[in-house]
Order: sequence, then C-alpha cells, then structure tokens
Amino acid sequence: MPRNRQQIPREERTGDLLAAATELFLAKGYDKTTMADISAAAGVARGNVYWYFDSKDDIFAAVMDRMLSREIRTLSAEQAGADPLSRLVRGLSDMRYSRPLHQAMHDRLPHSEAVRAAHNTFLGWIVGLVDEVMAEHGLDGDPDIDATLLRDTVVTVFEGAHVPNDRNRPAHEMLRFLMESVLAGRSPVKRA
Repeated sequence: MPRNRQQIPREERTGDLLAAATELFLAKGYDKTTMADISAAAGVARGNVYWYFDSKDDIFAAVMDRMLSREIRTLSAEQAGADPLSRLVRGLSDMRYSRPLHQAMHDRLPHSEAVRAAHNTFLGWIVGLVDEVMAEHGLDGDPDIDATLLRDTVVTVFEGAHVPNDRNRPAHEMLRFLMESVLAGRSPVKRA
C-alpha cells in the first residue's frame, strides 16, 4: 500500500518533487512544464505540490539552487587543489547542459522574487570565484585594478554568452580568455 503524504517525510517528498521538476525542466523547458506534469512525475496529487512549493517559480528556483549546490559540492570534491579560475571554468563547463534553464531564469526575473534570489546566488558564486582569482594573483588590493569593473565584466560576458545565437563560444571559454588576459596584462581594467 502506498504511503500517504503524512507518512513520507517532508524532505523526502521535496526531494522527489525537485528531482521530477529538474528532469522535466531539462527535457521540456520551463514554459512547457506544468505543475501537473511535476506532480504526476513525482507521484504527488497536484494540489499537494502546493504544500511544498507556492508556485512553479518557487520550484524552479529551488531546482536551480539545488543544481548549483551540487556543482559546488562536486567541484569542492574533484577540484579541491585546483586554482579558482580552473574551478570557475570547470563549473561553468559542467553546467552547460542547463543553459536553457538559465535562459528561462532571465525570462522569469521580472516576475519572481524566488527566481531573482536563485539567479543572484548563481552570480554570487561566479563573483566569489573571480574574487578568489584576484586574491590568488595579488590583484585584490591593487590600486590599478578596478575589481568591481572586472566582476561586472565577467558576469556580463557570462550572461551575454547565454543569449541564443549561433556565433557565441561557450561562456567558460570566453571567461577563461578574459581572466587570463587580465592576469597577463592587467590593462583591460585599469582605472581611468
């Protein structure tokens, strides 16, 4: 006999919903995935999904946070001795499969605080690794380096690389090029 909602721990049911939502969002995209799809895939009555997540945006934000958390854990385990630039490039490369979901995040940013928070968490991870790269190379206190401009440039390159077109190289390749250029010459970010 299947367990009812009260017999299944909240964390387990939430995990089931997030796993189902992740699979569906990756396969069908955000727009074509419905809460009914998610509830059916997780084996949860549609109305009961709302016990765990207030909206599709909330479950989407939780999926994105979960994917980033997993990538950070993976990088910490597999790349423990690697330099921050290698970890950043590897992380962005590993997450290329979720590029359509990053696009969907941009579409939902004006509509959902939960999605904005998840997006900011992701960008915060990128900025944190840029800060680690600067610290590793002694640039974090360099008066000739505009650290804010460098952070903003890296985020802009990453975000721009996710605009759909056939000419873009992968974001991780462009960011490696940018950071290595800055580290080699420092001139792209000198203050005026």
